[in-house]
Amino acid sequence: GDQQQQPSAPAKPDTLADLGLTVTKSENGKGLVVTDVDPDSAAADRGIQPGDVITAVNSAEVNGTDDVTKAMADAVKSGRKAVLMQITRDDNNRF
Repeated sequence: GDQQQQPSAPAKPDTLADLGLTVTKSENGKGLVVTDVDPDSAAADRGIQPGDVITAVNSAEVNGTDDVTKAMADAVKSGRKAVLMQITRDDNNRF
């Protein structure tokens, strides 16, 4: 059958629902910019705010939501309950 190709929308927000985060790719392609945080989520509890940039999860570089999902799945497989996210806010690194 015919398959229609969807034009790839630039910077469409993706949801990392498990974390309560809505993110979009950063302009330079490095990391994910947090656009929305569910106030009841673990992310909000950890102080993650819109505008933060997730640059790495468990030391793995993040360039898309797939990277985050994979890092989280790997953490679960190895029995870890939490993932370490490296976050940049206002050009300052945080963990």
